[in-house]
Amino acid sequence: MKRFLYSFLRNYLFWLVFFAFFRTVFIIVNYSFANDTPLSAILASYGPGFRMDLSFSGYLMLLLIVFQLIALPVTKSFCHGCIRWLHYFLIPVSVGLVLGDINLFRYWGGHLNREALSFLKTPDIIFNSIHWSEALLFFAVWGIASWLVIWIFQNVVIKYRFQEKFQGKKLAVNWAFTLLIGGLMILPIRGSFSVAPINTGVAYFSNYLFANNAAVNPIWNLAYSMKRSAVKDGEYHFMDEQTAQDQFNVLMHQSGKFPKILNTDKPDVVIILLESFSAQAIEILGGESVTPHFNKLIKEGVFFNHTYATSFRSDYGIVGVLTGYPGIPGYSIMQYPEKSRHLNFIPQKLKEIGYDDLNFMYGGDMKFKNMKSLITLAGFNHVTSIDDFPAEYRGKKWGVHDQYTFERLLTILEASKRPSFSFFFTLSSHEPFDVPMERVEEDDYLNSVHYTDRCLGHFFDEVKARGLWDNTLFILVADHGVVGPEKLGYTQSRRYRIPMLWTGGALSVKDTIVDTFASQIDVAATLLNQLGADVSDYKFSKNVLDEEVKGFSFLHYPDGFGFIDDTIYEMYDKTNFSLMEMRGSKTQEDSLKAKVLMQIIAKDFKERLSNGRKEIEK
Repeated sequence: MKRFLYSFLRNYLFWLVFFAFFRTVFIIVNYSFANDTPLSAILASYGPGFRMDLSFSGYLMLLLIVFQLIALPVTKSFCHGCIRWLHYFLIPVSVGLVLGDINLFRYWGGHLNREALSFLKTPDIIFNSIHWSEALLFFAVWGIASWLVIWIFQNVVIKYRFQEKFQGKKLAVNWAFTLLIGGLMILPIRGSFSVAPINTGVAYFSNYLFANNAAVNPIWNLAYSMKRSAVKDGEYHFMDEQTAQDQFNVLMHQSGKFPKILNTDKPDVVIILLESFSAQAIEILGGESVTPHFNKLIKEGVFFNHTYATSFRSDYGIVGVLTGYPGIPGYSIMQYPEKSRHLNFIPQKLKEIGYDDLNFMYGGDMKFKNMKSLITLAGFNHVTSIDDFPAEYRGKKWGVHDQYTFERLLTILEASKRPSFSFFFTLSSHEPFDVPMERVEEDDYLNSVHYTDRCLGHFFDEVKARGLWDNTLFILVADHGVVGPEKLGYTQSRRYRIPMLWTGGALSVKDTIVDTFASQIDVAATLLNQLGADVSDYKFSKNVLDEEVKGFSFLHYPDGFGFIDDTIYEMYDKTNFSLMEMRGSKTQEDSLKAKVLMQIIAKDFKERLSNGRKEIEK
């Protein structure tokens, strides 16, 4: 028994050292995200990180105990082979997950979670987002690291076999003692003696985001996000329903009076959803000067200076713009047609007021995150995708280069029956930023944005030359922000700031800046109000031009949600609802705005889910 206990403790220590080592690797590889984080805060991350490591390693040790409890009555001794073969499985899996987390953080500025794993359903999308050399390097490092860790485990951790056989009372005593050790694992797993078990709030010990991210145990975080994957009744219940509804009504108050900025009742409307365009790439928003053509268009239209994406990824962005629906943390409604079928789509509403020619174009694969079902539900007449272009128009990875899709958009607009609505989702500024252009910017992301901007400039030159400008309203808005060269994390408000520009000859005003805070989900109500359509179904979308509107944006990512307006920014952790960021709040009502919205949105989401189930049952 002493030898087993000694081996057990060595195994436990092995996993604690394992996670501490890869925490160090995480810090080194992603140190560019540290910004002004002091070294003392980074070193301090090992403290709360150790608590999370104790918890997850406790689960692994509990698994080891289960194997021993099964083996003892059968083999009459502790099972050395069980420990060895269990670790032959656990080590490569764990190494793969922590390395995947380290690499994912470079792109998303966030940790591995349920949403990230959802991409495994479409592995081609993962490989299309990275260079082949990166994939090759990852698997090489994974293989070498796994072999090295297994070698250390064999030669340092578990050198001694269990030889003693047990009979009768001694067997029963050893089995009971092993069970007791397993029971004691509940303490490190729970993380405390208190009623509440350990959660991700443990990692948020500092005012420095990078230090908090370093403290997170990535595999624990992944397991926890998968456990909390669904929206449960009452999960986002912070106050009584009437109080929440009253405060929501105050936030959404509008007078119904707004300036008419169109010179025609039914212009052709074109929404261009710009892939990954963020404030970091727009000069007027404090970013780099890489979009000269977009900058020029600002002088010819109405620019919404404080627009924010509702979330961090394309499947949230396209839903937000097309439906005016904000979504909830960690749950992409686009992937669930039984829910998304209950959304209100702009093209459906436009069809009610006389728009019969409804076009959608995307140069990528329509299987991405179940986009095809969303576009079908939206009611588009004509859909153009990667399959409608010659293979030589495609990049090495993701899809058709923007120059060719912009050319096709010109053809579609020329052939459209007036009034028409067209929705075009660009692609080239998506990872791996593969563009058919000589390098202009050193940064890959900024270089790809510059390429799309060049395509945009040529497109609008042709629009004017072909007589398509005068009667058309063009709405240019991004799908989401990015980590970008500024290395922005999920809880930083600038991560969500995006450009939105309305331009075209159908506008009666130009060279205008709107400073009201807005969300991409406000496109629906603002546009439809201008066209005289009923917007009562768009519960979460505001007319940004309304005379009495209070501009704001609801934000979310897999592990949190927040609120921003001209005076307040707040971001809550969705696990224990602790504050991760707060500035500008002066009253209790101020501090609860994110929670008010989260409660109302979650309730609406659950109702849509219920409706979907009822229809399926019928």
